[in-house]
Amino acid sequence: MTRPASIYLDTNILILFKEIQSPEQEQLAALLARCRRLGHIPFTSTLTYSELLVKLLADDNRDLIETYESWIGGGLWLKTVPPSPAVLLTASLVRAQSSKIKLPDAIHLASAIFAGCSVFLSADTGLTDIDELIHHVRGKLPMTPLKVLRPDEPTLTSLIESLTA
Repeated sequence: MTRPASIYLDTNILILFKEIQSPEQEQLAALLARCRRLGHIPFTSTLTYSELLVKLLADDNRDLIETYESWIGGGLWLKTVPPSPAVLLTASLVRAQSSKIKLPDAIHLASAIFAGCSVFLSADTGLTDIDELIHHVRGKLPMTPLKVLRPDEPTLTSLIESLTA
């Protein structure tokens, strides 16, 4: 029997979950509900909250500010990974492997790796799978290969099904 995927949610996924009405949003809500019910709580970085709040603070969107601030620190449905020195070192390895990746994205990918996630859910098409990271002094980093998936209906349905397989 295969172990269910450990899922990391990029910032754009949380925006999709809370702010965008679409069939994908409904599937994402179903996925998160299933994760919570089965105890497979997804991860995100504490960096996510800073990214979520910038536009809302500029626009004085108090309702969403309060919602997102209530998510800080995780809880029953979301675990957070702080940008620790180990995460930041891993982010530098991610960027060294692909110079096109911006630092915030590298921190998210590194957070997912550090949390032991096997799935990185993101709408960012510039991100790709990470099978291994090699530090030129310390060697190969012990990690679970990280698959980057997009939040389309078939992918979300497959993730929901994988949680109960």
